[in-house]
Amino acid sequence: MDNQYKQELAKTKNILTDIKERGEDAISGTWDELRQELFTPDEIAVSDLRVAMMMELVKARQDH
Repeated sequence: MDNQYKQELAKTKNILTDIKERGEDAISGTWDELRQELFTPDEIAVSDLRVAMMMELVKARQDH
């Protein structure tokens, strides 16, 4: 293993330990809250449309 990999692995282990110790307090907010922070309203609308289209395709395939 190279040095950078070992460092990243150690960081990840520390984060996991922190999450285990703090439980739900380590995870803030809901998906909808995070989504509002990360994406613009237009990006959310496009994503929602894409999901609706995929759901319609699944439904159409199940009907046949």
